[in-house]
Amino acid sequence: MFLLLAAASNHQTTLKPLTKLWLTFNITSPRPFDPPRLHNALFITSLHHTFTHLKQIGSTSSIAMATHRLIILFLLSSQLITMSLSSLPPRGSSDPDDLPTLLKIKAQFGNPAALAEWQPGTDPCSWPYAYCNQYRRVVSLFLENVNITSTLPPAIGELDQLETLSIENMPGLHGPIPDSFGKLAHLSVFNVMVTSVSGSIPASLSRTNLSSVSFFGNKLTGRIPTSLEKLPHLTFFDAANNDLVGPIPPRLVHGSTPDMPLGLKLSNNRLSGNIPWLYGIERYIMEFKVANNQLAGDASFLFGRRKRVDDLDLSGNRLKFNLTGLEMPRDLLFLNLSHNRIYGGVPASLRESRVVTLDLSYNQLCGEIPAGGRMGWFKAEAYGHNKCLCGAPLPPCASGHY
Repeated sequence: MFLLLAAASNHQTTLKPLTKLWLTFNITSPRPFDPPRLHNALFITSLHHTFTHLKQIGSTSSIAMATHRLIILFLLSSQLITMSLSSLPPRGSSDPDDLPTLLKIKAQFGNPAALAEWQPGTDPCSWPYAYCNQYRRVVSLFLENVNITSTLPPAIGELDQLETLSIENMPGLHGPIPDSFGKLAHLSVFNVMVTSVSGSIPASLSRTNLSSVSFFGNKLTGRIPTSLEKLPHLTFFDAANNDLVGPIPPRLVHGSTPDMPLGLKLSNNRLSGNIPWLYGIERYIMEFKVANNQLAGDASFLFGRRKRVDDLDLSGNRLKFNLTGLEMPRDLLFLNLSHNRIYGGVPASLRESRVVTLDLSYNQLCGEIPAGGRMGWFKAEAYGHNKCLCGAPLPPCASGHY
């Protein structure tokens, strides 16, 4: 991991996603009192999103490829971590319950050529896209860039030992997420990313064991079900780039321990209302990104020296609060408050912060920009189109003012 970050130091566009990955890697090292599966799920998702981000920004360097290899390695090794190799049963066919279910899934996918190896009389544990545990049960399905035009198979909900379901970059997939997925009592990681899947998020998912969800880049509509707040281990939820409406549920993500890192990414929807104040008391929100919605009100409660947030993006909303005097969270690296109705002045606490990227443009800020410390990092674009800001890197303040 350190080598990836070192290599990225000369590639500015890759630094941000890899920095987040490094933070997750450090934080999610298992502790005696934390369930290992939660840490595995969070780090798996962080790896997956890192590579997705690198692809989105057009990085085809060896860094991106190394990250991809890390994903594959970790996904495979995490299946083995909890196994006792001496207790493995002799190699044989998988559990008979999974074979007909997988064949049903293939049929509901429309018998695509990509699943040609899924045949009766063969071992499903050797099939592409399916992975088994030590008891020969299918626990993971990973489909990426597979040419399939169909709806999501309801029969996936019959894989009663499934822990990870990841479907990505398959624009031919359409229709709703089946309610039957709520029967997956062991499902911990659920990704449906960059597809044409539409409809609402099923409330039945509250009956699963989800710790990480990504619905990035689909055509989902409706409200985020408040029933998802019942999921006791949900630490990461990404539904950015959809068409969701309504308020943000106040307890959508929450940690089982104070140091459990959380992530909430809901940018580019049509969400409305105020940001729930409960997110201001969570101990560690690694990412809080709600850009380009219709959120309003005061979000100053997200700030404070004792708050722990690494990436805060509230841009493109209707938020209105006084920025003057607010303390920057101690771990904050990326701050975007642009395109809101925020007033007051640029807080002096930015000088001693760890912020490396800043955007306060298109607000109603006024007064002299503080000097010294971290302030030399930020260019004029970070402050543009405000009411009356002045001082470096903007033109100097008029004599006698401020």
